[in-house]
Amino acid sequence: MDYVLEEMKLNELRKTMELVKRVFDEFEAPYYTEEGVENFYKFANYDNIKQQLNKGIRIFIVKHNEEIIGMIGIRDYSHIVLLFVDKNYHRKGIATRLLEKAKSCCRQNNKDIEFITVNSSPYGINFYHATGFEDTDIEQEVDGIRFTPMKLDMYSFRKYEEKDFEYLYQTKKDCFKWYVEKLYDEWNDKFQIEFFRNYINKELDNINVIVYQNREIGIFTNKINEDNKSVIELFYIDKKFQGRGLGKEILEEQLEKDRENGRDTILQVFKENPARFLYKKVGFEVYDETESHYKMIRRLKCL
Repeated sequence: MDYVLEEMKLNELRKTMELVKRVFDEFEAPYYTEEGVENFYKFANYDNIKQQLNKGIRIFIVKHNEEIIGMIGIRDYSHIVLLFVDKNYHRKGIATRLLEKAKSCCRQNNKDIEFITVNSSPYGINFYHATGFEDTDIEQEVDGIRFTPMKLDMYSFRKYEEKDFEYLYQTKKDCFKWYVEKLYDEWNDKFQIEFFRNYINKELDNINVIVYQNREIGIFTNKINEDNKSVIELFYIDKKFQGRGLGKEILEEQLEKDRENGRDTILQVFKENPARFLYKKVGFEVYDETESHYKMIRRLKCL
């Protein structure tokens, strides 16, 4: 299906709030008291949200055949205020795409961001837990509205600095030594250090150091090639921080950017690296191979 994800225009606000009320009435209202329902209506109405837009709230929507089927609102580039998807489009990844867009917007506009927060309704708890949010307090009730405060630690990017070299090299070695030794019998530090140094000097403008919980945890390199394809090159995360979904999150955010810019995405991966299964899961396919690597592409036209 063709879904369009974009920032909401003011003339789309009324339709967006009609979606919110429709979904709220069916899935959220049963958990609230009569007072809670009334107070939600007071917040999520056209006039109030229009005022909130003037105060800096941003809303992103997903459309299918020009119909608004999903929305998310963010405040202060750090807090989710609304997330609703039409019931006919549940379990199709729409809410996840909206969340990824919201996180990307927060990250781009709040360079010091460490986490984002949400007050989840009872109905939304499973979704937020599945996407990495953790409870910061027990369920609360205010003015008849039940919610559980949650937060999600956020990664950020910063530019490479010379002080990063030793850590990034050692982390690269930890991540790839097994594959290199399987192919070439040994990991030659002298050669690998020189190779890594040359790579950094060549790709300095395209290198992002990944920062998470106030420390460096890996590297992500992306550039546009001569065929106008988005190329993901060196991408790895410290083993101590693997298994938390960070790699998938970084990858999906890049794919969303490439989708918005109308670009195919390409990368290559060691044939025995289990990361290839993640790449296939998010839409990559093998288009070529070498003795050691699969070359993979996520084609925009197939989405």
